[in-house]
Order: sequence, then C-alpha cells, then structure tokens
Amino acid sequence: MKKQFIVLFSLLIVAVSASAQKEYKLSKSSGQLNLNISGAIVEGYSGNEIIFSMPKTETEVVDERAKGLRAISGSGFTDNTGLGIEVAEKGGEINVNAVNRDIKGILTIKVPQNIKISFTSKSNVYQNEIILKNLKNEIEVSTNYNKIKLENNSGPMNIKTLYGSVDAIFSDAIKGPVSIVSVYGYVDVSLPTNTKANVELATSYGKLYAAEGLKIAIDKTEKDKTERINSIATVNGEPASQLNITRKVAGRQVTGGSINSVSTGSATQTNVTRVTTGYAVEGLSTSYNVDGVVYEYSGRNSESIKGKINGGGADLILKSNYKNVYLREK
Repeated sequence: MKKQFIVLFSLLIVAVSASAQKEYKLSKSSGQLNLNISGAIVEGYSGNEIIFSMPKTETEVVDERAKGLRAISGSGFTDNTGLGIEVAEKGGEINVNAVNRDIKGILTIKVPQNIKISFTSKSNVYQNEIILKNLKNEIEVSTNYNKIKLENNSGPMNIKTLYGSVDAIFSDAIKGPVSIVSVYGYVDVSLPTNTKANVELATSYGKLYAAEGLKIAIDKTEKDKTERINSIATVNGEPASQLNITRKVAGRQVTGGSINSVSTGSATQTNVTRVTTGYAVEGLSTSYNVDGVVYEYSGRNSESIKGKINGGGADLILKSNYKNVYLREK
C-alpha cells in the first residue's frame, strides 16, 4: 500500500509540474537555431523536436479580453508560441525573436544534438544569463552584458561577450576550434586532464592562471618572437623613423591611422595602416610589422602564452582584456 501511494504521489508531482509549464514544440532535428533574445537555457537532447518551455507564474493573470488574439509589438514580431517569442522557419534556419524586449520568465529550449546554435543579445537594458549545455554541434554567441555558462559542450564554438563573464566546463574531448573572449569580464574554463589541445591564453590588464596538472608545454620560440614596440629605437641598425611600419589590432582594417613615436625614434613620417577589431575597438593585442619583422604590444600589463596540452590537438583560445583568465582541471 505504501509503495502504491509513493507511485501515485510521484505521478501527481509530474502531472502538476507539466501543467505548470507552457510549451511550444517544433518538429526539427537539423539546421541552425538563431536566438535573438535576452537570455535562455539551451540544452541538447536525443530527440527530433525543438521544445520551448517556460514556467507559469502564480501571479500570471489571464486577460479575458485578449482571448483569440495574439500579442504584437513595435518590434514587428508576433507571439505565435504563447511564450512571448516568435519562432519562424526560413530554409534550414529557425529564427527566434522576442516580441517584447523583456521576456517574463526563464525560457528553456531543448534541441536535438544535430542543431547548430547562434545566440545574439545586444540589449543594454534587458539581459538574462545564457546557459548552454550538452550541445554537440557548432555554437556561436555574441552578447553585450550577458553572463555565459557552458556545460558539457564539445564545440566547435565562438563565444564573444563585451561586459559579461564566461564559465565553461568541458567533460569530453574538444572538437575545435574553440574561442572564448570577454572584453571586460573574466574567462574561467575547466578541462579534463586528458584533453589534447593547442592553447592560447591572453589578457591585456589581468592575469593568467592555469592548473599544474594540465602540464601546458609553453611554446618558448613563439614567445621569443614577441617584443614590445616601446623597446624599438632601431631595427637592423636603422632608425625606426625611417622604416615602413604597419600597425595591427586583430580584425577589420581602417586606413589613415598614425603612430606619433616608436620609443626614441619618430614614426610620424612612415607609411602606417591601422587595423581595429570589428567586435571590440580596444582590441586584445597590437602588432607592428617593421620591414617584415613582427613586434607585438598589448599594453604594459599584458600577458599571453601559446602552448600544447598532451601534445596538442584542437585549438583553444581564451582571452580577456581587463580581467583574469583561468584554466582549471575538471
């Protein structure tokens, strides 16, 4: 009798939980899911439907006058899910947009493993945490303020955030390349000790930390090629003012830049091209090509290393401009 009561009680809990969820399902097992929303929990699973869900709130009031109507807004999107979002298919892509800028509640999205994820959030006012877990295909994230958590994803992935921090835990082998960059937030990554990877860690104003157990073999020859531009007065005996200098900050090219001085040598008369990143104007590093010789400069407190874990493998790039970068053992 006691056992039967426990079974009935468990079924009741499941039923109540299900009734407390609002859901929208889309039959799709491949393609790309483009998320243009303030935040969500996205989880991979073995299925053939994309399932959007959100808990019902106890204070949620049903507007009787709105029955039979759909919510619309100046965004141009229409709520066709009952969750405050529009889901629309276009070719092999599924586009998800918020009808209103602020979604009321935590949106959870379960996706089949073959779905690619692209997440964009550029709002300066409305932002929630982004959690991505158990995903086995490509991931791309570009945000302004969101905190990002990555759990048990394999990659490839390209993660960029302006002010948010990034926490990532890898449980299995990485299918690279993996790039995780925050301009003003920290980057904290945990790896299994048997991971094979080519690693690059960099920060302009923070510090780099790594677990000893990962045994990173630092490429010292690569480091020896790097010098600070403020130490250049002459190259091969020639004054820097008489050399052809190209300045680069990884990314998009902008012409017409200038360098007033290079150490004690003037560079005002040289032919200079400036390149500035398209994502963060500050850039993560600056390099100068002086007559074919590359000199890198990333600010007075900059730190960067390149190396291999377990002989090398997938590319793993971890960078932060203003905060620390942490690489841990899982």
